[in-house]
Order: sequence, then structure tokens, then C-alpha cells
Amino acid sequence: MTAAHDTAPVLATSSAPKAMRALAPHPLSALAGLAALVCALPAFAVIFFALAPGADDAAFGGALLRDASLGTLGLALACGLGATCLGAAAAWLVSLCEFPGRRTFEWLLVVPFAAPSYVLAYAYSSLTWAGASPIAVSGFWGGAFVYAIGLYPYVYLSARAAFASQSACALEAARSLGARPFDLFARVGLPMARPAIAAGAALTIMEIVADYGAAQHFGLTTLSTAIFRAWYAHANPHAALQIASVLLLAALAFLVFERSARGRAAFSGGSVRWRPLPRYGLSTVAGAAAFLLCAAMIAFGAALPLFWLLRLAVVHANAGDLVRPLFNSLALAAVGATITLALAGAIAATARHAKRLGRVSLFAAGMGYAAPGAVIAMGALALFGAAREAGLIGGVGAALALTALIWAYAARFAAAGVQPIDAGLARLSKGVDASARILGAGPWRRLMKVDLPIAAPSLAAAALILFVEILKELPATLILRPFDFDTLAVKAYAYASDERLAQSAAPSLLIFLAGLAPIILLSRGIGKLRAGAR
Repeated sequence: MTAAHDTAPVLATSSAPKAMRALAPHPLSALAGLAALVCALPAFAVIFFALAPGADDAAFGGALLRDASLGTLGLALACGLGATCLGAAAAWLVSLCEFPGRRTFEWLLVVPFAAPSYVLAYAYSSLTWAGASPIAVSGFWGGAFVYAIGLYPYVYLSARAAFASQSACALEAARSLGARPFDLFARVGLPMARPAIAAGAALTIMEIVADYGAAQHFGLTTLSTAIFRAWYAHANPHAALQIASVLLLAALAFLVFERSARGRAAFSGGSVRWRPLPRYGLSTVAGAAAFLLCAAMIAFGAALPLFWLLRLAVVHANAGDLVRPLFNSLALAAVGATITLALAGAIAATARHAKRLGRVSLFAAGMGYAAPGAVIAMGALALFGAAREAGLIGGVGAALALTALIWAYAARFAAAGVQPIDAGLARLSKGVDASARILGAGPWRRLMKVDLPIAAPSLAAAALILFVEILKELPATLILRPFDFDTLAVKAYAYASDERLAQSAAPSLLIFLAGLAPIILLSRGIGKLRAGAR
């Protein structure tokens, strides 16, 4: 009896720390709250000033907004569907099928991601004008082609990370039951990778909606081009802010739809031991078709336009003016991607544990991604102007301008980092997390030993997306950069806006080459980062 009475307090005392650890806040909650504030403030500023009464509202009709909305919807559906099909099919082929050239295609398929859409648009237009292309690339379908062939890596990277992390047990079980390659893809692999594919498709559609350069060059009326048209042609910045607010609301509605469509489904695999993924050996005809599909995606997405630009750059070399812009671009991309990845990772990790704060942070991150960079820059400038009027800051010098630019990058691209990380964490089995908690692992240990290793492929994909996106960003950089602080994107656009494609070829190619190295390294590493792999 005495032993029983002596043991009870000991058990109660030892279980108390475990209970307190289970109820402790997630270690990244504070950072996630800061990230939500960083991401939401520029967007809220845009909405606030859009709702404010404007003197010139009566001079702006609703026809431009109507036409821009219809044009954006049609372009997003056509290009988003094409990019999703191309990216998901390519990811499945290189991840779980065996055909000639598969190992090379694994990392080559991400090469189009390094080329901005406006660079591809100008390259194909130049090919058309020079008579080198048998089919004219122009108008709506020209823009749809450029977006689909240039943006499919969003879906490819997310889907490939999901396929590389899938349970070998589930795939082997399906094969043992007689599943053919297509059945394995449609009934096992595709449902398990649906969060990653949906994340990639969402990023693709948001990028299409927010793009300005390619749409403007092809003469398309979208919400992005309407913003600049209202701002410059109509001299009505308030109307531009109103159209920008429509973009923000559309982004929020899209995110709500995507999250509700995912529901409460669990997408984690059932394997507790790592083993190599089973690969299907394709027949001669199927293997040739897979080879041709992957080769065509690389050729049209990168090789053909970039070799054409290389030809122009050799003839019109201006390399002496590009050393400093190259350094500026790499420095901004590295710093901006590091800060934005930390914020995005905190948001995605917190969303799994602190549900309320996580939902708020996710929506805050998604608010600015569909809006053009110029709109986010306008919001940041408005906030800095209000702070200056309040006497909180002085003039906007170089250091403060660069801070505002990094802030705009974080607000603009946080969702680009959150989506792949969130899709990777969605595959984390609830049983694994619960087991770690029962065994006494605190929040930090669960984060470092469970969450991050399982989400490693998605973290790599997010880092890649952020670096290259910041490297290519143009409108926000044009507005917020300090005086005489040029980047490669600024140089390329300065020439391209004057239709001097030959002169813009060199900085455009440097953008491609600067983004190519991290793309190849991270892409090749995705297949090696399966949980449990040695």
C-alpha cells in the first residue's frame, strides 16, 4: 500500500512535463505571426487606398475591368490546364518509369523555369518576325503557349517531390495486384500527389494572373495590363488600385477553394522503411513517346528561344555593362530567398499545429501573390509614405529602399514558398507526429527530427522557386530600387520595352544562366531526399 501511495505522485509529476510540452506553442509561432504581418501589410494598404474615395472615379468606366476579368479567366484556364498536364505527366515519367534519357531529363525539365515569361515572349516574337518560326506566335494562343511551356516547372517540381517521397509499399502492392502503368498513375500515384500537384497548379495560375510583360507584349487584356493601362493611359492610379484589389480578392477566393477542395483527406504513405521506388520499364513505343514528350518540353521551353537569344547576344554584345547588374541580382535573390523561405517555412509548419494562427498566416501569404509586383510595391510605398508623414522615418535612402524591396519580395512570393512546403507537410502521417509526442519529444525536437526531414524535398523545391522568382522579378524592382541600382531584369526590360530585343538578349541570357545552376542542383537533389534515404 505504501509503495502504491509513493508511486502515484511520481507518475503524476513525470507526466506533467509531457502534458505541458504537448500544450506548448509551436516554436515557430512567433515567426509565423511576424510573417503574416509582413505579407499582409502591403496588400491591406492597397485595399485601404482602393476603398478610399477617388476624385477621378467617374472618368473610369467598367468596360476595362470586365474585359480584363474575362481575358484573365480564359488565359488562366487554358494555360493552367496545359502547364498542369505537362508538369504532372513529366514528373511521373521521370520518377516512376524507365525510358531512354530519363536520368538526364530529371534535371533538364526544370530549365524553362529559369527563363522569365517576357523573355520567352520576346524570343518567340523575334523568331516569328525573322521568319524562322513556321507558326506565328502571337495573340491569345501565343501567350497561352508561352505561359504553358514556361511555367510547367511549377507543377513538375512539386509533383516530382511528391512522387519521389511516395510509399514504395503502396506502389508495390498495386503492382502485385496487376495494376498497369496508367492505372498505377491514375489510381495510386496521382491521388497521393494531389496536394503537390494542386499547389503547383495554384502557383502557375497565380503567376499567369500576375504577369504583365508577356501579356502586354502579346496585346492581351488582363487584370495586370489593365492596372498599368489605368495608371498610365488613363492617369488614374486610384482605378489601378481598385483593379489590383480585385486581383487580391480573386487570389483569396482561389486559395479558399483549393484548401476546401483538399478537405481533411490524408495523403501520407504507409511505409515506415525506406526502399527504392519501383520503376516500370516502358515498351519501345511508349519509351520513344516519353522521350519525345520530355525532349519537346525542353526544346520549346528553353533550348530554342534561348539559343536564338544567344545568337542575338553574340552579334550585339554589351557584356561590359552587365557585371554590376549581375551582382545586384544575385545578392538580392540570395538575401530575399533566404528571408522569404524562413517566413514561408514558419507559416507552413505553424499551420499544422497552431490551426488558427496557421490559417491567418496562410491567407496573409496568399494575399499578395496574385497581384503584380508593382501593386505590392505601391502598397509598400504608401506605408513608407505614411510612416514618413508621421515622423517615424526620414527620407527613403538606399538602405531603406533595399529594405522595402526585400519586404516587397517577401510579401509577393511568400505563397510561392508556402505552397510546396505545405504540400510536403500534408504527407506527414498524424500517427508519426502523435507517436513522437507520446515519446516525449518537444515541439523543437519534433520540428527538427520529424517535420523538416519529411518535408526536405518540398523545402528544396521552395528554395528553388523563391530564388529564381526574385531573380526574375521586374515591376517591384523598378519601383523600389535605389537610384542607379540596376538588376538584370531591369536592364533586359529597358531594352525589350523599346523593342530592342538584340540588346536585351545578353541580360536575358544572364538571368537564365544565373538561375540555371541552383535549378539543376536542387532538382537533382529532390530525388535523393526521400525520407529515410541514406
